[in-house]
Amino acid sequence: MRGTTMLDKYWHELYQKSQSVKLPEAAVAPVKINQVLTEDASVDSSQSNWLPSPAKGVKRLMLERDGGEQTTRATSIVAYARNSHFAAHNHPLGEEFLVLSGIFSDEHGDYPVGTYVRNPPGSSHAPKSVDGCMIWVKLQQFQPGDRKNVVQLLSDNIKDHKPLHIGLTGQILFNDYEQVSYVRVSDKTTVTPPETIKGIELLLLDGEANINERKYKTGDWLRIAAGKAAELTIAKGSRLLLKTGHL
Repeated sequence: MRGTTMLDKYWHELYQKSQSVKLPEAAVAPVKINQVLTEDASVDSSQSNWLPSPAKGVKRLMLERDGGEQTTRATSIVAYARNSHFAAHNHPLGEEFLVLSGIFSDEHGDYPVGTYVRNPPGSSHAPKSVDGCMIWVKLQQFQPGDRKNVVQLLSDNIKDHKPLHIGLTGQILFNDYEQVSYVRVSDKTTVTPPETIKGIELLLLDGEANINERKYKTGDWLRIAAGKAAELTIAKGSRLLLKTGHL
C-alpha cells in the first residue's frame, strides 16, 4: 500500500460516523471490556458505540480495556476531530498504533494513513490532528525492557512480505517477544496455527474471513486466546493487521 488507497472507504466512513456523534469531554471510570486474556473476544466496529475522552474532540471505540484513564491496559479505535489534541502524557508500558484515516501527528512527526508506530515503554508525546484522523491503538502492553521505536508504512509489495509464525506471509512490522505483521492475501487461504502460538489478535482492515466457523468482515477486531485451536480461512484480497505471541 502507498498513500490512502487501501484504507480509505470503510475507515473513512467510520471516521465520519464518529464525527456525527456529540459527546461531552469526560474521563471514563475504571471499566472492564474483554479484559480476560484467556478468553476469546471480538468486536464489530460498525455496531459499537463511541465514548468520550478527557480531550475535546477525541472519541474512543473500546475493543478491550482493564482500568481507567491512568496506566490502563487498553485496545481502542480513537477518532480525533479537526484541530483536536490530547495533553502530553507518557506510556509506562508502551503504545502501538496504526493510522486508519487521515494524518495523526505529535512532536515527533506526521503519520499518514497506513503508518504503523511503536512507542516504547517510558516514551511520551502530545498527540494531535490538524485535519482529523482515526487510529487503532494499544496501550500499556509491551514488555518493560522493550526500547525499540518503530515507524513503518504498510506495503503491498510482495518483496516486503516474509513467512509468518502462523503459516501466512506478510510484512513483518515487529518481531521479538511478539510478532506484528501486515497481511494481504492474494488468493483464498486457510491456515491452522499451532496451539503453541501464544495468542492471535487481528484487525480486519479489508475483506472477509471465517475463523473457527464464524464469519468476520471489514472493521472486525478479534482475539483468540493462547493455547486455543484455530482455523482461519481468509478471502482473496483481504488485508489484516495481525499480532501473535503476545497473550
